[in-house]
Amino acid sequence: MAWTKEERAAYNKAYRKANKEKLDAKDKAYRKANKEKIAARNKAYRKANKEKIAASNKARYQANREVLLDWQKAYAAANKEKIAARNKAYKEANKEKVTAYKKSWFEANKEKAFAANAKRRAAKRKQIPVHLRDCPHEKKRLVEIYKLRNIISEATGVQHHVDHMWPLADGGPHWSGNLQVIPAEENWSKSASVCEDTKATIIKSLYTFESERSI
Repeated sequence: MAWTKEERAAYNKAYRKANKEKLDAKDKAYRKANKEKIAARNKAYRKANKEKIAASNKARYQANREVLLDWQKAYAAANKEKIAARNKAYKEANKEKVTAYKKSWFEANKEKAFAANAKRRAAKRKQIPVHLRDCPHEKKRLVEIYKLRNIISEATGVQHHVDHMWPLADGGPHWSGNLQVIPAEENWSKSASVCEDTKATIIKSLYTFESERSI
């Protein structure tokens, strides 16, 4: 009497469970004896199914985003030296490739690069408001401001800068509400400080902004 599909599946499952160690050892031996063959087969599969694999990885990442981010954070914290050494070795072995990638990324993401540089400078001075340090909405606003700077510069043919109305050098906060887009020449001629009225207005605006976020 022929088995049904379900009966065959149940039998195979029971057999695998009862012979797990034997099957694992056999699988390990096969993989060890056929490393190149398996690697070539996997490479060919990935090449032939790039879009399918990318879509599957994206769906899996989105479905497990928080878990994966927590895992990545924990792994990075527990393996700082190992990761740093690996990154250093890769950069040393691929200098031209890394340089080319950085250049192409910068050209395609100027606003993100400038926003990140400004954030690093402000972080060193400890002038990023605490409640905005890891705020994704604030990060997006900062990138949009730098994007606006690029658009205005291209449209007018005049170089523009993103400027802190209350300068960092004078203790001003690195916050989207303290930024303005102005011509580079005007920025270069600006004073490194502002009047107390301007400071008071910015502080009041930041306080109001913070209060509205907590509602």
